[in-house]
Amino acid sequence: MKTVRFFALFMCFCAIFTLSGCGEKELPSAKITRDDQRTGGSYSFVYDSHLRTITVGGEGEVVQFSQADVTKGLEEGTRIGLKVTAPDESLDLSNATLEMNGVHYSSDDFLEVINGQKQRFFTLQPLVSKDDKEIKFVVCWAEGTKEQEYKIIVADGTKFMTKDGKLLEDDQKSK
Repeated sequence: MKTVRFFALFMCFCAIFTLSGCGEKELPSAKITRDDQRTGGSYSFVYDSHLRTITVGGEGEVVQFSQADVTKGLEEGTRIGLKVTAPDESLDLSNATLEMNGVHYSSDDFLEVINGQKQRFFTLQPLVSKDDKEIKFVVCWAEGTKEQEYKIIVADGTKFMTKDGKLLEDDQKSK
């Protein structure tokens, strides 16, 4: 009898799991652009949608220091800004998810809201430094679609501005 109950519960779990969350439908990559309204600096920005890789910076290019913004939960430090737009206008984004740095977000927590309306994009302002030059984030845009993993890479030779406006040299550690 325990085996029958276990099997019934297992089948219910499988049915629920297949009806919700990410699935097998492959979507095109998101549109990703540099978001200068959120962060600044004189750095290059290259997005390869086929590899889902964003490369920022380069030899002598600078990522500016950003002050903390407690209203958005952002610590001070050197940040880059990205605007990530859903790849398909017809998607129902009500169950979209984002995972970054081990934290999972639901669509209500990360999609932008303008004039009370949930938008089809979100912005990221990850901290980057000489010690943290690669960041990954994963998006599941809608139920039944495959997760999409994106990678942000800070190119070698990129400089990082300190709080007092100085540039970190290649042999210095960021703080």
